[in-house]
Amino acid sequence: MRAPADPVRVLMHRHRELCERATDPLEIAAALEAHGVTDSTAARFRHRDVFSLAEELYARTPRPGEAAEGPARPHGTPPARAPLAPPGTARHRAPARRRRLPRRLLTPLPAALVSAGMAVPGPLQAALTAAAVLAGGALLYRPGRARLAALCALPLVALLWYRAGPGALLPPAVAVVPAVWCRDWFAARSRRRLAGSRSLREFAGGARALLAGSLLLFTAGLAATQAALWPLLPPAAAGWAVTAQTTALGVLLFESVLLAAHGFHRAAAAGPAVAGALHLLLVALPGAPPALHAAASGTTAAVLLVPASRALAGAFAHHGPPPRTH
Repeated sequence: MRAPADPVRVLMHRHRELCERATDPLEIAAALEAHGVTDSTAARFRHRDVFSLAEELYARTPRPGEAAEGPARPHGTPPARAPLAPPGTARHRAPARRRRLPRRLLTPLPAALVSAGMAVPGPLQAALTAAAVLAGGALLYRPGRARLAALCALPLVALLWYRAGPGALLPPAVAVVPAVWCRDWFAARSRRRLAGSRSLREFAGGARALLAGSLLLFTAGLAATQAALWPLLPPAAAGWAVTAQTTALGVLLFESVLLAAHGFHRAAAAGPAVAGALHLLLVALPGAPPALHAAASGTTAAVLLVPASRALAGAFAHHGPPPRTH
């Protein structure tokens, strides 16, 4: 059976609706990757990578009001009309910054509520601590399906509160500030990397490096927070086992936040849900060493990092409007 003389035309008709709605070639490349098209697949269409294939698809697809496709445009020839400004340009960044600024100003609120709760006894303490937990979830997770991950994280926070008191929640509450900053930094840098990459392999390598950098930055910020707050914490919250559990829990929840911010809601909820089940099992076991709680969160965070590194290294995770915090 002979191969078609123009294989790109066949692919264009197969994804006609996608190509007609696309505002730039990057959107087509991200969608093709989501459908399983790789650089090796693009070679069968006489292109070196998916980005190059997407450029031809974008250039050859007629939009509403345009004339039908004429002779095939040689590869490398610019499209007949200039595409809209790609994500990450100044036109898109300015509104995104204006949206994010008010939310960032609220990031110290959970820490302020926990601190106030530590200073008062009884029901008021519980109310302020619960308000801090809810405020932290609202700042870290967007409305909609992403809040499912926040709900799955609530048992983890409640168990830490139960085991070590409200003082143990102060370091994670303060760490909301670096978590929001690192989340937005990863999203912005990844989109910039996507705009400058010429192949999916090149982008994936850069995205994984950015993911590792954001995790290291957040972990360093959380460790610095714990060191600074150590003298202020009550004895029940200052033990090494609680500190290790808080660190592991913070890393796990930050991975969940990154996944939820880029649309991977099931994975974002699965990590905290599994860790919560493990913690409940440990609470039910008499005589379980406290270190096992830290091990449960740490192991879950390490396992969750595997699908997170695959998902967040994909171009389709970073194309479209910048992730909104609210």
